[in-house]
This record gives sequence, structure tokens and C-alpha cells, in this order.
Amino acid sequence: MTADPVAATAAYERWLAGRIPVVAEDLELKHRELAADPLHFLRGTYYLWLERVAELVPSVLDGPQVPEVGDLHVQNFGTWLDHRGVRRWGVNDLDELVWGPPALDLLRLAVSAVLTPQVAISPKRICRLLLDGWSTAEPGRAVDLADPGAEHLRALVPKATDADRYYGKLREGMPADPSVLPSAVRAAVEIADASWHHRQAGTGSLGHPRMVAVGKDIAREVKIVGPLTTGFVPIGAQADDLLYGRVLSAVRGPYPMRRIDGWQLRALSPDVERITIESLRPKAVELVLTSMARAAADVHGVIPHHLHDARRHVETLPPTWLLDATHQLAEDTKSCFEEYARSRS
Repeated sequence: MTADPVAATAAYERWLAGRIPVVAEDLELKHRELAADPLHFLRGTYYLWLERVAELVPSVLDGPQVPEVGDLHVQNFGTWLDHRGVRRWGVNDLDELVWGPPALDLLRLAVSAVLTPQVAISPKRICRLLLDGWSTAEPGRAVDLADPGAEHLRALVPKATDADRYYGKLREGMPADPSVLPSAVRAAVEIADASWHHRQAGTGSLGHPRMVAVGKDIAREVKIVGPLTTGFVPIGAQADDLLYGRVLSAVRGPYPMRRIDGWQLRALSPDVERITIESLRPKAVELVLTSMARAAADVHGVIPHHLHDARRHVETLPPTWLLDATHQLAEDTKSCFEEYARSRS
């Protein structure tokens, strides 16, 4: 069946607006970003991705379930400070976390790598690295960037933005009224004399109400969590209200980062950075992709026996399953992007 990305986007946004208040200006920005390039389109259309996977490669949705990131892609990894001040690197967006098949995460990660401009290795090599890294990883805490084995990541982390410039940029957002927040959310921010501002960030979550409290050298962002996209496109995934906290604890996630009364609180700081694989040398791309696969396994392996069962299932799949599915979904995503971009021209 041919996809209709314009109709799918409109249907999803109607569904979303029936469940949370949406910010119309942010949705318009999202629409512009979706028309920018295939990777932005992939990032911002998780609802369409689920529909296309179910249509084109439904076998990816089979097998034992693990804590699945869901909306996983190469720009969903970054640095943070944990509750002990350790700087870590790993999966940094768990908005779509559910119980689901890990093959879906591996496929989306592979497709996003293939769609990234100027990536210096082949799709076949990308898929091999991701499968090998995921299959052999020993799940645990996210990477401590001070560890000797993290030298390849440390070397690629961009230099932190100047703090005054970073916090000044946050203050440029339109003023926001924190009185609309639940009292427990306001109390959790814990910034004296903060100025409050609207904030636009991400791609897929554009449209969700989001604001930031900025102090002298500290900032906290709060945004409405919103419903899981698997509620719009049922794929057999299972929601679990306790899973988010369990995963954050196991991987030593960002601090503070928690959910309160339907809102998500997280710290913003100039040393929260992302490593991009675009234009890296082939060896560096290989090292980063392997680390991404292992970071995904950290999430998948929060309960070890679930990951063990899932790995045994993946071993039974045809040898080229990931490469074949990646080719099919990458081409389909590019086709959907082109149709969407034409609708905006």
C-alpha cells in the first residue's frame, strides 16, 4: 500500500490534540523541518514509521519483548551528568519507551544511519556493526566518559558551548507563565528567581507544550509527556508506567530527569552534547555506531533474561534480515519525504 505522509501527519496531530494541548506555532515549525531532509523526516514521523514497518516488514515486530526505546535514531544519543556528577553518554530520549521487540530499535537506528548525509561506510557495514555491537554488549550503566575505553567518544564530543551564551540563548525564548504547571512540577524545578520561557526543541515532540526555567547558571526544562505513539499505531507493544524510572536508574540516566504529574523535568546545561556521525572518518563512524548499539543494549538489557531471549530470537532470523529491511525502509522513507516535501512547495 502506498503511504500518504500528509494524511498520516494530519491524522496523528488530530489524535494528539485530543489528548494534550498542542502548540500550533511549534507544529508549523515541525512541518518545515519534516520537509528539510529525509533524516529530519524520519525523526519527526514516528507514527508513519510504525505504520510502514507493520506494512512492509511485519516480522520485525515479532519475538520476545524488552524495554524498547522506540523512537531510536543516530541523533538520540548524547552526554549528561548523572546523580553523582559522572559525565555519561548513551540513549538520551526515552519518550517512547515501551515493552517491544528490539529488532525495531535496531532497524530504526540502521535506517537513520543510512539516511545521515556523508556517512563514510556502506549500509551493509552499518548493519553488521549494529548487530555485532548489540549482540555482544554486556548491558549496564551508560558509558562513563572518563573510562579508558571511552577515549573514542571523548575525542568526538564537541566542545561545550560558552555558558553565558548558552543560558542567554534560553532567555531569548518568549516569556512563559509557570502558573499553568502543576504545583508539584513548579516545586521540583528548584531555581530561585528563575525567568520562564517557551522553548522549541527536538523534531518529533514539537507541538508538545515545553518551557524552561533559567537561573544564573542553571536551567530546567519541563514538557508535557504526551501519549505513546504506539497508542495511535498499535503494534503489540506494552506500556508500563514503571519502566521509565527503572531504565533511568539502571543506566544512571540524566539528573535530574523524572516525570511528575504528566510532565517531564530535565536539566539543561552547555555540556550536554551530541556526537554526530556525519562527515566522520570511516573508523570513527564504526566506533560510534558500535557504541550506539551497545547503548541500546543497555536499555534492552535492564532485565537480563528478557534480552537473552530476544537475542536468541534474533539469531534465528535470516542472515540479511537487517540489511534487507533497512534498504526497504530507507527507500520508503525517502519516497515519503519527497511526497511530503512536494506538498509543502
